[in-house]
Amino acid sequence: MPRLRLMSSALVGGLFLGVAPVLAQEAPRANIDAQIDQAFGAVLGNPANLQIGRTYAGLLVEGGNFEGAIAALERLLLDPAADPSIRVELGILYYRVGSYGMAESYLTTALADPRVSGQVRDDAEKLLRDVKRRNAPGGKLSGAVSIGLRGQTNPTAASSAGSLSYGGTRVAIPEQSRRNGDFDVFLNAGANHEWDLETQNSATVVTTGALFANHYGNAEGYDSDSVKNDPQDLVALNATTGIRFKPSPADVPDLTLRPYIGASELLLSGNQYMASAGGGLDIAYAFNGGATLVGATYDIRRTFFEERADISESGGQSGYEQYLQLNAVQEVAPLNIVSLNLTLRDHNADRPYFDYQGVEARVSYGLSYRNPLGWDEGFWTSSVYGGPVWRAYQGPDPVVDPARTRKDVEWRVGASQAVPITQAVSFLLGVEYTTTDSNLPNYSYNNFMASSSFVFNF
Repeated sequence: MPRLRLMSSALVGGLFLGVAPVLAQEAPRANIDAQIDQAFGAVLGNPANLQIGRTYAGLLVEGGNFEGAIAALERLLLDPAADPSIRVELGILYYRVGSYGMAESYLTTALADPRVSGQVRDDAEKLLRDVKRRNAPGGKLSGAVSIGLRGQTNPTAASSAGSLSYGGTRVAIPEQSRRNGDFDVFLNAGANHEWDLETQNSATVVTTGALFANHYGNAEGYDSDSVKNDPQDLVALNATTGIRFKPSPADVPDLTLRPYIGASELLLSGNQYMASAGGGLDIAYAFNGGATLVGATYDIRRTFFEERADISESGGQSGYEQYLQLNAVQEVAPLNIVSLNLTLRDHNADRPYFDYQGVEARVSYGLSYRNPLGWDEGFWTSSVYGGPVWRAYQGPDPVVDPARTRKDVEWRVGASQAVPITQAVSFLLGVEYTTTDSNLPNYSYNNFMASSSFVFNF
């Protein structure tokens, strides 16, 4: 497998996105170092002035020096007249540097002071709940479960062309293979568990799990003995576990690594279709005070596809699959997030017409804002995304066209709207349009999807 070495060496150039910034943070100004020096001089000239001290601490945060900002704010607490919200700021900073015990202490003390009110109190309470989960015995467990209804115009990806290629000859599309819309109910769940090993390099065992299951209105019974043209119910499972740590906490405190192992399984119509096992590496780096995040994930797995009577040559798809995913996230303004994603994918298979390499690109924009209807102060979130996928296969399929090797270009665009109902429950609406243009008419298709779901966070 020569491509394995190529993909592995490409990992050196990437970084993986691991977390989002805790607070809205603007990118530091170009002359931030000069402003910090000037503010430090002002502190030396008037050490008793609380506002000058807070301005200095704020500039240190903007410059990414969280430890220096902590020291500056803790000095201000020596004054009995200090604003109690300083303890909230300290709790946030200790959270950002991964010192959750100190974060809990400062936030608890701040919330015991009645002068901490309004949005500052709300933010502190939300962060404290997260900190307590992290500090709980046995580690922090978090995640979300969504239950919803989805409608699609073409869930089986049936060809949108007027005819199909069979052995290089165009034939009419059989009636039973034409596109049909369908509805399905679905369950989507994800969980993340973190167990802090309390080491100086912030080593934490991070375990993730994901489940997706659905049932189509027109799905046939659980039987894999004959070819089906109706959509098949799907169950997908994935889990990873690994140790996240800071390789150089003193010199590069915002760089983290997580080598991991993982496994996944896919069921169609209640019968196993695919299973895989392998591992990978996550890398994450934050800068600009947490307003910019870049990162990468390299993942490689051995995939095993079952031989099934209802899916032609399904076992021929078995092989190694690997991908390198590069990410970047920028907070362009408070509560305004732009993210870029680029994925290089390589699926090695037993048949050259299942063996492909692909490039996926996606850009997304998310905006959070106060409830426009005013019944509470919760944040609504609107997002849009889109991007292309290119896939190039390694050999022709003689059943489809012995003289032509498949190449696809797919475009996917979508939007979503999240409306909070309570602190733990929200309502989510989503739409997505997919269109694929292939040099073989069998694989050209389009699909429109609309979904609604309730999301339960824990």
